[in-house]
Amino acid sequence: MIRRWRRTLSAAPGLRTRVLIGMLSIAFAACIGFALAIYAFVGILQDELQFDTLDRELASLVLDYKHGVPISGRRGQTGWVYVSHAPAHDPTLPPVLRHMGNNQYAVVSYHDRQYYTARRDVGDTSIYMMVKVQDVKEFEERLATLGWATLSVVIVLALLIGIGFSYLILRPVRRLAERLSTYQPGLSNPPIAADYGDRDMRDIAESFDELIGRFDAAIAREKAFTEDASHELRTPLAVALNASELLGDMPELDERARNRVERVRHACERMQRLVTALLFLARDHPRENETLSDAAVVLDDVLVYQRDAMAAHRIELSVVARSTPLSLPEGVIYSVLHNLIDNAVRHTEDGWLTVEVTPERICVTDTGCGLPAGALTHIFERQYRTADSPGLGIGLYLVSRICDRQGWSIHAASELGVGTRIEILLDSRVAPRAQTEVLPGR
Repeated sequence: MIRRWRRTLSAAPGLRTRVLIGMLSIAFAACIGFALAIYAFVGILQDELQFDTLDRELASLVLDYKHGVPISGRRGQTGWVYVSHAPAHDPTLPPVLRHMGNNQYAVVSYHDRQYYTARRDVGDTSIYMMVKVQDVKEFEERLATLGWATLSVVIVLALLIGIGFSYLILRPVRRLAERLSTYQPGLSNPPIAADYGDRDMRDIAESFDELIGRFDAAIAREKAFTEDASHELRTPLAVALNASELLGDMPELDERARNRVERVRHACERMQRLVTALLFLARDHPRENETLSDAAVVLDDVLVYQRDAMAAHRIELSVVARSTPLSLPEGVIYSVLHNLIDNAVRHTEDGWLTVEVTPERICVTDTGCGLPAGALTHIFERQYRTADSPGLGIGLYLVSRICDRQGWSIHAASELGVGTRIEILLDSRVAPRAQTEVLPGR
């Protein structure tokens, strides 16, 4: 579960990636703004400056005409000058110019090309000038090429600068992460704030020091409670268990009293195993060379304890058990099997109970009342109970914690009116069984 949670978090982009994305976004936005400004600027140049150029050219042509200098014909590579005394009837004048007025400017199409045109009258003579628009278009294309090249260069520079700055910015953060990765809960951990001169990083480090201090204090309290509970619970349980055994051997006890003493002895044994399981979960790490316990042997003890309850609920039992050695205390295995079987017995009347214990899996299947789909996703949560549940919501939660501790996967399948199956996969190579293959009908 923890590994799955970490993989989910690692799917989000890292801080360094976000810094790079931020810098690239700023650079891209600036380049887009620059390109739009250039495009608008070229539009203004296309109309205003070109017409202003035509106006200056016409003024020069008018001055030459007044001094008797011939001005008709081609002017430069892209311009043409026409002089006409009767524009409306002049066959040498392009048709697109005949209806232009004095001091008028326009963009016209002539022979599949666009031209900037202007007219200036001198007495009864009209002077026309035409300049190809293509020059301005080529200028726009050059500016566009320059803009894309600038955008590419800016993005590359932003990427390089972003990588460099992200490394500098995140270096103290990485150092803080490395220091925190060496943190050992419950051990003596030196403060880390003294290693940072930067004010912001020092504040963060001081906050971590305070948090670690609270963690250490909580772990110390938990450790003290665990040690006290181990001593204070084990001793009276051992006394009660020994006393119940002595009472059970007394010949003067009648059958009724003897049964009650036997129930007390079983309850003490179960409490001892529960304490063992809780202390196992309270340890930081499993002990090396843990004693091997056979789950199949432990199953026999659990079924003996559940025998009367199954008889009261009129449950027929089917068992598939093979030798299954596990590196766990016997009490931990007992807690797993007892909670699974006890949960099945509590919710089954006049039905079947199938228990399977093999080196691949532990599986408990019942033909009880079943669970709705909404409840099935919560049964391994602490203190979760359905409306008709007589328990405290601790048993399956304890089982799931033991499975997480051992790296086992636990699966539940249920159907209202059909039954429930809870399966623990001891071997990660084994796939869980499909619901339709296991849940028995009534």
